Amino acid sequence: SSGINAEYGNESDPHGPKLINVKHVSKSRKKGGKTADDDFLVFEAKVEILGNIMHYREASNGWVPKMNVMLFTGQHFTSSIWNDIGTMEDLASLGYRVVSLELPGHGLSREDPEKKIRVAEYIKLFIQHLDLYRPGLVVLTCDESNSNVMEYFIRYSHTSPLLKGLIVIDSAADQFTSMDRVLGTSIESQTLFLCGGTDSDCQTSANDWARNIPNSRVHSFSNAYREFYNEDPVVFNTILKRFLEYVAQKPQSEKI
Repeated sequence: SSGINAEYGNESDPHGPKLINVKHVSKSRKKGGKTADDDFLVFEAKVEILGNIMHYREASNGWVPKMNVMLFTGQHFTSSIWNDIGTMEDLASLGYRVVSLELPGHGLSREDPEKKIRVAEYIKLFIQHLDLYRPGLVVLTCDESNSNVMEYFIRYSHTSPLLKGLIVIDSAADQFTSMDRVLGTSIESQTLFLCGGTDSDCQTSANDWARNIPNSRVHSFSNAYREFYNEDPVVFNTILKRFLEYVAQKPQSEKI
């Protein structure tokens, strides 16, 4: 048994989570000189993993996605930040399945007082339960979530060819040890570090990581410090979409 049970379900899928606050969205865009409507759903849900309730948001059009994109947040925000700044709708309208997860003790996800497993293992079980590996998965992590997500990638990137991309926001030096960076050589996913142009700590740490991770690079947002994604979401979402397009075209073994 995987240790996963649904706390919420419905008649058509008794093992699936119950959808909360479902919203239908239709966005118009130019396609081949004509206007096309992109229809998709945005909703919240909860799932039980090893007795622990995990809360997440999802946006998708219900068809087979181009890729799956998983978003994590920093300490000052919940999963709603990626909905508020338009990231989830932007990506869903382009055919991506987007999931924003709140880790144990964050947002509406319950803390695990018994520490049954490491948080990196919760991430693995959640991804397996929602079948996010196929046809490929890109993960964005931010601030407080970074150490847990990096541990997950260090453990599983080299054995998971469908784990295609990693985006790290605010990779502050005090979140990691020197050994973490050495172990980063095992990360085979295409990796992008994002920093504010005036955040020297993040840039130093990100470049230290990039020297150890084979397929990685660093991008800085000029005249910005931290939370640049919240200050200029249009530019941030554009960078994110370009990286996803790049990853989709790259063989796993090819370096940036």
